[in-house]
Amino acid sequence: MTVKQFFKSQAFKCIIVLLVIALIAGGLLAILNDVLYVTEEERTMRAIEKVYGEEMRYEELSFEADKLSNDYGTLSKVYLLENGNYLVQATGGNGYKGGTITVWVVLTVKDGAFNGIEKVVLESYEKQTLMSKLTYDVYSAHNDEITGDVYFTTGGDGIKVLISGATLSTNALNNAVDCALQFAREVLFAKEAA
Repeated sequence: MTVKQFFKSQAFKCIIVLLVIALIAGGLLAILNDVLYVTEEERTMRAIEKVYGEEMRYEELSFEADKLSNDYGTLSKVYLLENGNYLVQATGGNGYKGGTITVWVVLTVKDGAFNGIEKVVLESYEKQTLMSKLTYDVYSAHNDEITGDVYFTTGGDGIKVLISGATLSTNALNNAVDCALQFAREVLFAKEAA
């Protein structure tokens, strides 16, 4: 096959068509990436609106990595809100089939001291196929003033027990909330105990 025959062949036409499609798709992807890009600040404001239903000023707090994890899970974000409460994003593990759940937890402050949990809102979950079946009541069961060393688990002595069962396991949810509780006690308000 000569060069002239190659340029007239069906294979060359296919290559040109594919090249044009790739260039157009790449250009559209670049344009849409810029148009649809969400800044970190906008993501934070969306999370606050998801929890409170309105925008609110906040300050992002940073901590050493070892302070953001404990026996119950890990925290990925910590914000001090303009109303004096803390909004934390916590992920709890050991759920059904080793699944995890990530929630936003509002830690309330009263007279400069940790007071309890105002709200727990679902962010995402992995391998927890039944989490979508949990009702608002399961999340709101965590909303309470917290005194002493109360933790939310599915069992144990001297511990607040929440809904549990083989079909609707709340273990990962409880661990996420307990992760936020332990962080509040041992990091945010540790100076009070000292």
